[in-house]
Amino acid sequence: MPNCPVCDTEYDREVPEFCAICGWELTPQLLIADNPESYREKEEAKLNWAKQMWQANTNGNGIAARKKGDRSLGQKPKKNRPKNPKNLQRRLDLLEAKLEEASLERSQLQSQLEWVLYRLEQINPEFLQETLARIEEGINALPAAEPAMSEVGMDYNPLINLLAAGKWRKADELTWEIILKVVLRDPEGWLRIEDIDRFPRTDLATIDWAWDYYSSGLFGLTLQQQIWESGGGDYSYFCDRVGWRERDNWKYYDELRFNLQAPQGHLPAIVWRRRACYGVGKMTAAESLAAFASRLIVSGG
Repeated sequence: MPNCPVCDTEYDREVPEFCAICGWELTPQLLIADNPESYREKEEAKLNWAKQMWQANTNGNGIAARKKGDRSLGQKPKKNRPKNPKNLQRRLDLLEAKLEEASLERSQLQSQLEWVLYRLEQINPEFLQETLARIEEGINALPAAEPAMSEVGMDYNPLINLLAAGKWRKADELTWEIILKVVLRDPEGWLRIEDIDRFPRTDLATIDWAWDYYSSGLFGLTLQQQIWESGGGDYSYFCDRVGWRERDNWKYYDELRFNLQAPQGHLPAIVWRRRACYGVGKMTAAESLAAFASRLIVSGG
């Protein structure tokens, strides 16, 4: 069975013009007997260089270990998720080390770009687009910066444990309790506009990060803010988009979908607690949502 001379990918049937993994041309001119010896030596030098670049670019990334038949292109790398919440503390302890590894991975991108430039003379435009897409996905898959936890000493590990375990309802209830405690409003059980306006930016970012990360982008405060802005601040439109209202029927809290089949932005529900058309305390749900959205914009800046 023929193998790619660069990445050693096996082909047991029809051999394509270019390797589906590394893009190397599988019909090299150096095999033609009529070619002069100088040309063959030049092509062999290119092949040796390509092998070295491939080994350097794939070292530690697992690409070279792809088995025969695995030739899917453009597939998004999956995020690693902790399968056991008990290991979460260890993951947090290792996060700083992962950030250092990310710096090394970023430096390796330079050699990958050099590889792309070299291949420009040999590959077709369609394959070039696929190669650039894989590089972009690799950049996006690098570990995100570790979020700062709290400005007021709040312990977010209980919330993270619930989210990691997929206990979405308990996590939503705890999120509301945390928000009240952060601004010392847990005795009253509701927020004022000034409480939201002075809510610590770091803590708001931590809550948003935890929901976004453990739901793989399905839930989170920033996502809700984006949906709110896209609807021009129309609360009814927002509720229709996130699933808090269906066919003009406003959802009660017990009717929410505490699972990953819920619509985008469905959780957390921090602007109402009993029914989506009601607020909490003296503010309407729409007023609370607008205040939190404004605070998120400030925090993001």
